[in-house]
Amino acid sequence: MSNKMEGAWELVSGQPLPKGVRDIKILSDGHFIFSAYDTDTGQPRYVAGGTYRLDGETYVEHMTFASDKIPKGLVGQDQSFTVKLEDDMFTQQGVLSNGKELSEKFRRLK
Repeated sequence: MSNKMEGAWELVSGQPLPKGVRDIKILSDGHFIFSAYDTDTGQPRYVAGGTYRLDGETYVEHMTFASDKIPKGLVGQDQSFTVKLEDDMFTQQGVLSNGKELSEKFRRLK
């Protein structure tokens, strides 16, 4: 499943993004990065990244850096999710280390 998860993904639901903001996640060789930016101005809104591991449907991100828009306390912590991959979509669900529930859906970019 890990090879199928690698690539570029666009967030389609789960986080309330302002109009005109796009959120992209890239998974490659055990590393991840996600970033949101304003599509009109090209200005970044937030960014974070680090390493990930995948074991079946268990997906764990270890955030090693993040912009100030990301909640404090997530850097340096493992964030564990259950993931499901179906065709060109994947979902991740879990509870962040700060207690916030997260459920996001991504579409593969081509």
